Amino acid sequence: MSDLLLKIKNRIGEQKKKESLSQSDMQKFGLTGIQLRRYQLDGVQWLAQCLQNQHGCILGDEMGLGKTCQTISLLLYMSEAVGKKGPFLVLSPLSVLENWRKELECLAPSLTVLCYKGDKERRAEIQRETNTEDFHVLLTTYELCLKDASFLKRWSWEVLVVDEAHRLKNQNSLLHQTLTEFSVGFRVLLTGTPIQNNLQELYSLLSFIQPSIFAAKDTDSFVHSYANVQNQPALAAELQSILEPFLLRRVKSEVAADLPKKTELVVYHGMSALQKKYYKAFLTKDLEAFGNEHSSKNRLLNILMNLRKCVDHPYLFDGVEPEPFEIGEHLVEASGKLCLLDSMLTFLHKGGHRILLFSQMTRMLDILQDYMEYRGYSYERLDGSVRGEERNLAVKNFSSKDIFVFLLSTKAGGVGMNLTAADTVIFVDSDYNPQNDLQAAARCHRIGQNRPVKVIRLLARDTVEEIMYARAVSKLQLTNAVIEEGRFSLLDQAQSAAAGLQLSEILKFGIDKLLLSDESSIQEVKLEKILGSSRSGHWMDDEDLSLKEEEEEEDRSESEVQNHMYFFEGKDYSKDPSSEDQKSFERLLEEQLTEFQKTAGEGRALRHKAGVSLSVALGIPARKRKPLSPRQSRSCDVRGGKRVKTREDMKKHQHEQKQQK
Repeated sequence: MSDLLLKIKNRIGEQKKKESLSQSDMQKFGLTGIQLRRYQLDGVQWLAQCLQNQHGCILGDEMGLGKTCQTISLLLYMSEAVGKKGPFLVLSPLSVLENWRKELECLAPSLTVLCYKGDKERRAEIQRETNTEDFHVLLTTYELCLKDASFLKRWSWEVLVVDEAHRLKNQNSLLHQTLTEFSVGFRVLLTGTPIQNNLQELYSLLSFIQPSIFAAKDTDSFVHSYANVQNQPALAAELQSILEPFLLRRVKSEVAADLPKKTELVVYHGMSALQKKYYKAFLTKDLEAFGNEHSSKNRLLNILMNLRKCVDHPYLFDGVEPEPFEIGEHLVEASGKLCLLDSMLTFLHKGGHRILLFSQMTRMLDILQDYMEYRGYSYERLDGSVRGEERNLAVKNFSSKDIFVFLLSTKAGGVGMNLTAADTVIFVDSDYNPQNDLQAAARCHRIGQNRPVKVIRLLARDTVEEIMYARAVSKLQLTNAVIEEGRFSLLDQAQSAAAGLQLSEILKFGIDKLLLSDESSIQEVKLEKILGSSRSGHWMDDEDLSLKEEEEEEDRSESEVQNHMYFFEGKDYSKDPSSEDQKSFERLLEEQLTEFQKTAGEGRALRHKAGVSLSVALGIPARKRKPLSPRQSRSCDVRGGKRVKTREDMKKHQHEQKQQK
């Protein structure tokens, strides 16, 4: 037995299980408006056990299993059964602060809640007027906690709850260090992703909840001791024994089997000729960056970002969209992704489905908003710029009204919200961290959902988007195995899964097939065959789907199998850059160099000049969007005018905010 495990056993001792809590017990404590499931009651019991044993804990249930209601039940238990009526401090992202307030008011009306938010003057007023007797629970955000730490340090908190606690995965972060200084009796961390990358992040959470056992100075020793347990089952079992008193994680498949089925699928699409033109240009814009991986990392990342934007929509670049910026079919035809989405939304609208549409980029959301206006679809939008009441109103409108699409940025809309009115999730593009996409999909597939859920991801074939997603999936599978099966030996593999290749190699992925032709590779897709059938807004559970896939697999031609199915000893080699990709990239460089020499007369200088204008390379004028003239405004259709005005208003609002700051 290791010294650490011995310390835990001496500190905590044998945990004596108390009688299980029941629904009637919780109702006696003041719980209203909810019937807790058995696993949720077990969760409250486990939290109470940790409280009795006087050590902090991590409630790591999968997203959508009700960590909020379990935590509120704990506060009621402490208030009524233990006699500790507060004060309790709850920290959460701003996007879910209002949801916490509503849940507390609904489930625990006996607890008085103070929502600590507002501008500097409003917060100063709250500070002057607030005493401990005025509230049981204080709700606030991470950011305000850092700004007004001196105010929050006035109290000795009975409980500190940190929602989305992976924000504490770095021991050196200001939030981690600040909260460590608070006077707290019992620390509870809530996170659907207790481990994302490595043991060091997990140890950071453990050191926060129980610093007397998991001292910060012992981080390296812990990681070194348990990082290499591949051939040591006893060591892996020991690590699980260490985590068991502090971490509780359940997944939907185990405890919520009655939850409607969630089906995930990837739909591939081609690119327009315009997208291919820009994709090729960005690959060859900064040729020198490919020569030295280490010194050129930022430049390669810049190329990667531009390739991702190109795959989304070429209008994300200034000067590409034709003036006078009238909304029309060109908005759809310019992007293979939007062509597919256009067909898909037509199909989904006809079927009576409701959509959560996620993108990484707010400017892509701008284009999607223009598209919604053009097609006449009803929608709401939420991103990082939407604040306070507007945010809550958008969620309320989508939940209570018959609105077709909710446009969301993955970062702002991916945590804490309940959007079970939707039954379909579409990721226009993918996050670098697959856990963030999981968080986003969980807005829809969670307790309270009564319809089957379809999660659809759009990927451009033979582009960086495809290889990045393949590596993200690999990393996610390994990470899940670590935390749910105790296979800690996979941590190093999980950490390196997305970085198994050099960045310069990732950028070259797929160009052999992608650049076989400069013409558009957009094709029509039989959506019902891919997505499945639906009836009255409900996805049908097609039991024969796997059989159909097997039959289709057998019907594939030999050449197609050779092109797309490279499996050997469990590794999919179709997701690695091929030798043909490298040869195509070299040919592309030669062609581009020749073209530069012809058009500019100084090909060699351009070839090594990182800042050469992309507009020069493509032969287009370098221009940015200009405001419409009165004549052009009159010639635009009503939606086009509304579109430009919306953007100008946003710019004006942003300018005013900067002036205020």
